This record gives sequence, C-alpha cells and structure tokens, in this order.
Amino acid sequence: MNEVFLYTFPQWIVFAALFVIIYGWVEGKKVFRLTGDGIFILLGIFALVVLLGDHLAAAHYLSPEEVAREELDEVITNEIPIQARLLPAYWSFLFTGLLAVPTLILDWTNKKLARTMMVVTGLVALLGFFVVVAALRAV
Repeated sequence: MNEVFLYTFPQWIVFAALFVIIYGWVEGKKVFRLTGDGIFILLGIFALVVLLGDHLAAAHYLSPEEVAREELDEVITNEIPIQARLLPAYWSFLFTGLLAVPTLILDWTNKKLARTMMVVTGLVALLGFFVVVAALRAV
C-alpha cells in the first residue's frame, strides 16, 4: 500500500464523517448522523486491515541480517519512517471504529447518551488526525 494513501485516506474519511454527523446534528436529520457513525465504523475496519496487513511493520525497513548482527548505524536509529509514526494514529482510528458501534446503536434507539458518545468518538478520530499531521511535520 502506498504511504501517501496511508495518511491521506483516513484524513478524508475523518472529515467526511464529521461533516455528515455535524450536518445531521444541525439539521436534525437522524439518517446523516447514522451515516457518519457508519463511516467511522468503516474507518475502524480500514485501520484493522492496515494493522493486520503489516503495512506499518518495521520488518519492511530493516533486513533480518541487520537486526541479527545489530548493524544499525546512528542514521537509521534516529530516523523513524513515516509508517512507524502513523501507528498511534491507526490505533486511534481502530478505537474510533469501536466507539462508533455503541454510538450508532444509541442513536438508533434515540438515547440521550448518543450525543455524548458522538462527541467522544469525534474527538478520538480527531486525535488520530492530528497524530497524522504531527507525523507529516516530523518528516
């Protein structure tokens, strides 16, 4: 998977979901809020696929011979690849997807706790977004 795709796709998804949820909240349209929660669930599934698919694994950056012989010079140990910097963001996106499931259920059943859960889910998604931004600035 392309490294540009690894950091741009989740950013677009976060903003799409937040836009749809806020629009649904302001206009009082439940279907938009539920769609936004569904988008967050899809983001969590995407994060799970990336994490389980070894797209952020360190094995792609060091050969087994380098690791076995400990032939790491200072340049390699001081320089963290962008994929490694994105790992906390993908954990956040996975957690966002997990939080979106009860949010979707609570909103579907018209519980008042749904609004609080929507805010928490959105904040966790934004945390992942800002981790991506910080990773890009560090490169």
